[in-house]
Parts: sequence; C-alpha cells; structure tokens
Amino acid sequence: MSKTILTFTNLFPSAVAPVHGLFVRERMSRLLLRKPEWRWQVVSPIPEVLWFLRSAANRRLHASPATEIVSGVSVHHPRYRHWPGFSMRRQADAMVRGAERTVREICRDRPVVIDAHYLWPDGVAAAMLARRIGVPYVLTARGTDVNLIANDPICQGRIAEAAQGAMACFAVSGDLCDRFAAATGMPRSRIHEVRNGVDLARFSPGDAAKARAKLGLPAEGRLLLGVGRLVEAKGFLSAARVLRSLPMDVHLVLVGDGPQRAAIAKLCPDRVHLLGVRSPEEVAIAYRACDLFVLPTHREGWPNVVTEALASGLRVVASAVGGIPEIFGGFAPADGSLGALIPPQNDAALLAALEQMLLVPGDRQLVRTFAERWSWDAPLQILSDTFERGFESGGAR
Repeated sequence: MSKTILTFTNLFPSAVAPVHGLFVRERMSRLLLRKPEWRWQVVSPIPEVLWFLRSAANRRLHASPATEIVSGVSVHHPRYRHWPGFSMRRQADAMVRGAERTVREICRDRPVVIDAHYLWPDGVAAAMLARRIGVPYVLTARGTDVNLIANDPICQGRIAEAAQGAMACFAVSGDLCDRFAAATGMPRSRIHEVRNGVDLARFSPGDAAKARAKLGLPAEGRLLLGVGRLVEAKGFLSAARVLRSLPMDVHLVLVGDGPQRAAIAKLCPDRVHLLGVRSPEEVAIAYRACDLFVLPTHREGWPNVVTEALASGLRVVASAVGGIPEIFGGFAPADGSLGALIPPQNDAALLAALEQMLLVPGDRQLVRTFAERWSWDAPLQILSDTFERGFESGGAR
C-alpha cells in the first residue's frame, strides 16, 4: 500500500503565482527525492472573494485552475468563501467547508499524513479535517502565524487546540519554537525546530561581472542587495533612506515587489535598481552580482534569503530578530567577516554597519564555507522519521 503525504497550505507555487511559497515546495520535493516510494499531493485552497472586493492578488489567485501539476506534483485548489477584512476568525471553518471533499478523496487510500504549513487558517483547518477523517497530521509554524495572528485570542485558542492534537509540531527557528510554545501553552519540548536548508548548488559564488551584465546592473561601483516583498516590515525603505548617506558609487538592488515600490524608488531614483519578482535562478545571479546583502527587517522566522546570500559568498547586514541570530550561531563575528547584526528599525545602526562593511571587500569563500553548515541533511532526516511514524500508525490517530 502506497504512503501519501498530503501537504495542506496556501503557501505553494502555482501557474499564476510561480514564486509563492517556494520554501514549502523545496522542503517537500527534497524529502520526496529521499523517499521516492512515497506519494505526494498538495491541497492549496483559494479564497473566493466577491469581484468588487478583490485585490490584485485575489484576482490573480482567482484565475488558478481547479487542479494543476506543479514541479511534477498534483496541486488541488478548492475554493472557499472569504470576506477580506471581515472574516479572519471564520476563515479556517470556511476553508474546511471548501476543501473537505478534496481532502477526503485523497485520504481514501491509507496511510496518509497531513502536512500543514502556516497555522492560521491552514493549520487549524487541516487539524479539523484530519480529526474528521481519522488521519495524523503535523503542523509547521512559519512566522506571522505565531508572531502576529496568534495575538488574536480567538485564533490563539484554536491554534492551541490544533497543536494539542498534532502528531508533531514544527517551527523553522528556535525563536519561533519559543513563540509557538508560548502561544499554545504547550511544553517547549513538544515544539521541534526544523529549519529550512539552502540549495548549495544553486546558490554559490560566481562571476560578478557576468552576473551584472545578465541583469543589466552597473558594471562599476558597489552593489547592496535586498530580496523580499517590498512591504514596511522588510525595512527596504530604511535601506533606501540610508543609501543617500553612503558614497555615490554605492547602489541598492532590490528583487521583489510590493506596495512600497514607488516610495523606495522615489527616495534615490538614480541609485536604486528595482528588478521585480524573479525566478530562483535569477535570484542566484543577483547574489553573485552584488557585494553585500541587506535585510533591515522588523520580524522574521528563518529567512531563507540570509542563508542563500551566505551560500553565495555575500556578507549580510540584517536585523537581529527572529531566527537571524541563530543563523550566525547567536551573533555575527566582531571582525565583520560574515556581516553584522543590528537593532531593528534603526537607520543610524544600519548606516554605521554598512559603512563598516563597505570599507573592505569580503572573503566570499570564507563566507561560503560557513554557510555549508545549513544544508538540508539534518531537517530532512527529522521530517523523514516523523512521517514514517505517522505511516506506521496505519493512518489513524
């Protein structure tokens, strides 16, 4: 009898959003390379929003097919009714109503383990479905689900209930494990860290001149790189403000898009290069093209962009929040060989760190060697052992 992992999450790439939730696909596709005898299917519910309430993101998601093949895996997109700004506390129940038929069909052939990513509404909905159908489930916290949403007392109570019944609870950093335990009232020992790994083949040092030419970036000068959504919490507006106080040969390159794009561009139009959303392969080229990575973020789980930058040989200047200090073993070396950690929302500290880092070029090979400790080997072993225990239960909790 085949063993099936059913990943349940809104965080997954699709034809209309090809770079959304890449970290979930990466983790599970790597696990299945180790376990090719296992089957894998994905249920990624789509919020059905009335046409006059749809944002640009809602409109894009609305175009998703009912089922599609993404990177060789079947991805199902059941719909559920959602009222943006009004129905957050009811979203998990709506998701269950929309997805139950699809999930039951996949779970008909046992054993199955449901693998839920993002605690609200996805994890709570997955827990409800797993209990109804009688299959084990695991939950993974990824950031704002415990940092922000769990501050709502209704959502917090339901997240706690879902976590109590889970076969295993994961978070992608030690900091998030602590917050997960605090939000649910569970012993910290029941929350396990399963960090993301980094693709050491894709993200590696390379020819900077060729990389700059491919992306149309300045051939001369020093380039700071930021990768992520252009939203307030990522702090890229701070990076653009600070740029004005740095030497004129220093430019800022940003990969990503979001509501702060125009404001960022306006601050320093001749020295900010907005590349928009790019494929993982193009992001790897951007790391090679640049001299220093910057992430003045307000909050984080385990930001893959930091380990990707380090694997590419880039020193990192980032806020000391979430799992970022863990990536550096608790602190960045005082000599700046790997970069610097700074307080969040502090332009003066950001400027001072960047000025210090820009005084001398980094040793890309030294940085790369440090990053090699963040391979996928350890997290994949934890996941493999956990799912195997779930399958051994015969699909019943």
